[in-house]
Amino acid sequence: MSSSNSSIAKIRPQHTYVYCRCHLKCVLYTCYRGPNSGRQFYRCIYNRSEDDCNFFKWVDEQEESSYVTHYKLKASDQRIAEKLNLILLTMKVFAVMIFIDITIRVYFG
Repeated sequence: MSSSNSSIAKIRPQHTYVYCRCHLKCVLYTCYRGPNSGRQFYRCIYNRSEDDCNFFKWVDEQEESSYVTHYKLKASDQRIAEKLNLILLTMKVFAVMIFIDITIRVYFG
């Protein structure tokens, strides 16, 4: 951030929300240490947990155009779909393994 002290501040309307990659409303934090002390930022509601999507955005940063945000969300949805497909494939393989095990036990004793 620049070192000049501007009296003009970009204010985000109260009714506007910021959403993370999890498609959840972000939490607003304030930095209290270092050169960014007093600066506000948004984080994923799951900040510092296993489910954290690592979303981070300074409040005073310029907004991305909507088409950029749309493509980021679409890419995120595609990654989630790929993970779900992998989970489904794993479950199918596991079900086949169980079926084979049961079949072998029934016919061969």
